[in-house]
Amino acid sequence: MSDKKLKKLLERALEAINAEIETVRERPAQDVLFDGRRLEDHPPNTFYYEFESRNKSLRFAEVIQGELEDHEDELELYPVEVGDKKVVLHFPQNYGSVVPKVSVEWENDFVLRKLRSELERLLSDDKEEERQRVGSLFYPDADAHHTDDESTRVLDDSRRNDSQHESLIKSLQNEVLYVWGPPGTGKTSTLGFMIANYLIKGKRVLFAANTNRAVDVGLLSALKALTSVEKDHLQEEVTRFGEMALDSERLESVLFEQHIEKKKQEQQQKAATLDNLLGKYQKLQKEIDNLMEHGEEVPQELDEEIERLGDRVDKHGGEVALEEKIDSLITVNERFELKKKQLVATTLAKVCTSDLFDGQHFDAVVIDEASMANLPYLMVLAAKAKKHIVVVGDPMQLPPIALTDDKDARNFLEEDIFTFASDADTTEDLFAWHDKNRPLTTFYDTQYRLNEDLAEVLSTVFYEGRLKTAQPEEELDPMITPQESSNTTVNVIDSQKYGPRLTQKEEGKGFQPVNEVHNHIIIKMVKRLVLRNQVPVEEVGIIVPFRSTVYDIRNSLYENDLGVVEVGTIHTFQGREKDVIIFDTVMSGEQQYGRRRHYSVRPFDEEKNGLAVPRLLNVAFSRSKERLVILADMSHINKIYANKFLGRLLHRFQQQESG
Repeated sequence: MSDKKLKKLLERALEAINAEIETVRERPAQDVLFDGRRLEDHPPNTFYYEFESRNKSLRFAEVIQGELEDHEDELELYPVEVGDKKVVLHFPQNYGSVVPKVSVEWENDFVLRKLRSELERLLSDDKEEERQRVGSLFYPDADAHHTDDESTRVLDDSRRNDSQHESLIKSLQNEVLYVWGPPGTGKTSTLGFMIANYLIKGKRVLFAANTNRAVDVGLLSALKALTSVEKDHLQEEVTRFGEMALDSERLESVLFEQHIEKKKQEQQQKAATLDNLLGKYQKLQKEIDNLMEHGEEVPQELDEEIERLGDRVDKHGGEVALEEKIDSLITVNERFELKKKQLVATTLAKVCTSDLFDGQHFDAVVIDEASMANLPYLMVLAAKAKKHIVVVGDPMQLPPIALTDDKDARNFLEEDIFTFASDADTTEDLFAWHDKNRPLTTFYDTQYRLNEDLAEVLSTVFYEGRLKTAQPEEELDPMITPQESSNTTVNVIDSQKYGPRLTQKEEGKGFQPVNEVHNHIIIKMVKRLVLRNQVPVEEVGIIVPFRSTVYDIRNSLYENDLGVVEVGTIHTFQGREKDVIIFDTVMSGEQQYGRRRHYSVRPFDEEKNGLAVPRLLNVAFSRSKERLVILADMSHINKIYANKFLGRLLHRFQQQESG
């Protein structure tokens, strides 16, 4: 691969990241914190206040601008501690025992700046070898990056289907492997066995994903795989670096912070023992020197004791060397401790932001949810892979997201690795690339989770009919909840007979549609599901395409004592599941200038949003475990989306219901 071409790719990534940083700085992050309690334990003339907060991005704030009620002056605050449920802020003065409310704002560009630094480092003259590793991922070559070896063997639980087993074999043979796994196809459990086989063969592995939750789920899968193949002893070589999202004793046992704390205690005990030895030796030496100064005879027992202690001190290299050893034991070399671990599991952001990863390389790098990771992150991760890099994801689900308005930068940052490597514009292009590059790609073709009627439509519309449903007699993946039945589990509720009408909020920025009829129908549906059908309220999820609609529906649910029901956009439900999902399309005709106007919107129109449309719809419709209810004004759908993905999907579902 031409080094000049790779440098141009990295320069393009740098330009995109710079554009994103500019945008982030123009749109600082904001939050409101309540009831901050002043802590008694703090340094002199400083004031620490603790607030309840789950906003972990505060940890990356360097300076926080704060505003208090009834105070005109803007404050400079500094984060002291950011945990899972709390944040401690350093205030410039004493504001009493409790701060009732503080509005905070900060530049949220720390991770992006660290990512930029990593890209700049990769452009250095001495990093050509690492750039070539990046080239293997971004410009794959089936001849150069795959070695066919019939002697390759893997350990698994004997439940892997053909495509899953194929990916395990290829992961050991290939320099680069793309694993394409639609919903419910056992990506995570198979990925666990992939990591386990690397470990069994003595390879050092970096496992990374976009979110802490995905890292936790993938790491648990790897630990379970080690147990399944009776290699539990390798768990001692595993560490979870960063913040856990799941409550798991098994994960906690391999948490890097816990390991460091334990190491500190062990070293402090050793330091105390050695310090005690040195102290005894030096005290006895002074006592003997004092006797000799006064011309007194040194008792034999003191002479024997000093000789015994002196031998022990000499084994450590003498007094000076022993003092240095005691000093070194007081602190733990975290970089060295991390480097000793054979499997490190963490987020993509942590690899860029933690100095402990500087100069570290791994035999294999495995990335889950890779289709959601922006390309600059993947460049940094690929540069650390000495022998193998595996990207696992689904290019027909959510792509990366960007904030910048710079068109070129946005297009680059919102492209996923599958479409970049394949240069695909359509699903047909993606499958053509997959078929042409079979040595480097695996498509998981059997799903175990979705009900068959839903899976059949998704397969036809999104996966060229290649995704099949496991038959009841097939041995199921134990980590996947199987479909309950093959009965119709998708219902399209046509709202047109109720006369829905779209309006828009006057306040705020951007497109903020309101469909009062749909909101009313949703409340009635939720009540029926919970009260009549006995669906647990926490197992109902409502997905809408617009953020402003989330708040409208959430408020209506609270007013009806149904606030526990989770409401979110398609992005917030990525990787999540509920027994019942209600998907509201929201859109209807809007009354303008005395007539009803129908128009398309970006989330649903592939002419405006390209491949992002089928990806969004695929995620939205694959979150349900038992039942999917779609609320749509079909007269509007037929006018605007009849021959587009949304219209084709809804018509297929309607045909199933009537058939």
